[in-house]
Amino acid sequence: MNESIPAITANNVVKHYGGSASPVVALKNISLEIRDNEFFTLLGPSGCGKTTLLRLIAGFEQVTDGKIMLFDDEIANLEPSQRPVNTVFQHYALFPHMTVAQNVAFGLERLKKPRSEIETTVNEVLTLVKMKHLADRSPNQLSGGQQQRVALARALAPSPKVLLLDEPLSALDLKLRQAMREELKQLQRETGITFVFVTHDQEEALSMSDRIAVMSEGEVQQIGRPTDIYEHPVNRFVADFIGDTNFLDGEIMSIDDDLVTCRVGTQSMFEAENSGGHKVGDQVSLFLRPEKITLSPQSETIGTDTRPGKVANIIYLGNQAAYTVDIGGGIELIAQARPREDGNLPFAIGDSLAVGFSARALRVLAQ
Repeated sequence: MNESIPAITANNVVKHYGGSASPVVALKNISLEIRDNEFFTLLGPSGCGKTTLLRLIAGFEQVTDGKIMLFDDEIANLEPSQRPVNTVFQHYALFPHMTVAQNVAFGLERLKKPRSEIETTVNEVLTLVKMKHLADRSPNQLSGGQQQRVALARALAPSPKVLLLDEPLSALDLKLRQAMREELKQLQRETGITFVFVTHDQEEALSMSDRIAVMSEGEVQQIGRPTDIYEHPVNRFVADFIGDTNFLDGEIMSIDDDLVTCRVGTQSMFEAENSGGHKVGDQVSLFLRPEKITLSPQSETIGTDTRPGKVANIIYLGNQAAYTVDIGGGIELIAQARPREDGNLPFAIGDSLAVGFSARALRVLAQ
């Protein structure tokens, strides 16, 4: 990975649609760097601007303000065909009248590559995506997953410096989507090409990415490694969008080094890890991941890290169950517990429990 020259640099990028009188603001001062040979994901809900940013990099849209650099070169005046990037779309757009091999060769032929080089490259990339044995098939004879592999091969064939992927797995069923995640990550490692992946699926982003940019309403909320984004979200939006979580709104009553004591509701007090920059009296949100909570029979000792609770609801999810637990004071928490070895759930609605979590698991966010 070349740390000194980013693959893509966006400096204060703004994108407006419509007239100047009442423009629709799609992107607001986006600044980020995507490293060479990195699997970088733009993650966010529909309409957050992630696909718009991808289209600006590809050249399908023009920036309203700001700059996008590709390996330190300004690309604003380059047509899409002149940029060393390729795009894989959600709908693969394969040519139905061409075979798999012809689809993959198409871009190379447009570049006027020698026939021998085209044949060699087509064989190499089809082998890479495990589709060489189907080179003579037409797209309508392929499954969705196979069509996606052909689209990837076609995009990889010209050896782009950057591969842009716009929700390429969304049309696949769950099992195939999970398998293709692993294959895409492996492809990125093998080719050494910078991948910029757009998705609204948090699980895809967490499982595949070197780094993630979480976006909302045209702005980047946080950039970091998957573990950073999940464990240390910078605000409530990121904490809520990435994974399941519990939120408790409260007031900081005291601060002791890296821990704070917060009052939630009229009387409940919680110790939590301090994210910094807070003072006594601040209104804050505490967040707590369900998997950080332990549930045990209330007959076990209630200590400093446990509170009495009662099961209010259960959602069975197969490999685990989500328990809604009432811990008093109008506070309910979602916790997770796995079924026992015999397949039965360990607790039932109405059971009294000891609900445990450490102060380190409970973290403070700004309101």
